[in-house]
This record gives sequence, C-alpha cells and structure tokens, in this order.
Amino acid sequence: MKTNRLNLVLILTSMTLLGACAEEEKKENLAMTDKKEQIQQNSEDLPKELVAEPVTQAEAVEADAKGEVTMKGSIFYKDLEGGFYAFIAENGDRYTLHGLDETYQKNGLIVEVKGTPKPDLMTFTQFGTVLQVTSVKVLDTSKVIDSLPTK
Repeated sequence: MKTNRLNLVLILTSMTLLGACAEEEKKENLAMTDKKEQIQQNSEDLPKELVAEPVTQAEAVEADAKGEVTMKGSIFYKDLEGGFYAFIAENGDRYTLHGLDETYQKNGLIVEVKGTPKPDLMTFTQFGTVLQVTSVKVLDTSKVIDSLPTK
C-alpha cells in the first residue's frame, strides 16, 4: 500500500512538472514569435540589396574640378626643407604650389593661377593650403628676382 501511494505521488509530481514545463515552452514560443515579427518589421525598412554605383574617371575629375579656383598673386621662393615655391594671393591667402611648371618657378613673378585647393593634404612646408596647379598665366615679370640664395 505504501508503494502505491509513493507511486501515485511520483506520478502526480511528474505530471505537475510536465505541465509547468509545457507552459514555460509556450511562453518561449510566443517570445520567439514576437522577436521574429520585430526582425521582419525592421528588415522591411532596410534596403533589400546593396548596389554600388560606379563612377567613371571623367566624372571623378569633373567633381574634383568643381573645387577649382582662379586667383591673382605672386610666386615666392621659400628656402625651407630644400626650398619650395609659394603663392600669396591678392587677398593675402597663402598656398604651397604643387605641380608648378619650371617655366613659372621665378621668385617675384606675378601671375594668375588656376588650381584645386587640397586643404586635407599635409606638407613639410606648413605654408598655407596646398594648391594643385592646373594652369598659370603670367601678368607681370618686372618684380622677378633672378638670383636666388644658394647654399
């Protein structure tokens, strides 16, 4: 008789535990369903496919050329870090010239320079903004100093 009671208690306990586990599993399934719905709703806002739009070299050059400026001023030779040619515009802005043709490398030359400022480019000269020269027009040669100091 004692074994029957013990078996009955074990059966009732097992059924209670199984019922509690089944209830817990239902809650987890509901939580997972909610998470899936949230992910689906959020994914509707995201693009379905990433598409790279190629840019031709001509378009890149054209976009870069939009930042091109034309200024009048003087070219000066600066004896720093091996020497370089600087440009001081009429408004006082200072530039380090990159790509300046040897023809125009004259201390005191007054010119009209066309080029693209490169404010993110760093140099040893630390003389204003770097200007990538595209064209130069000579305005006055009367102030050119031919004799540059040499070491």
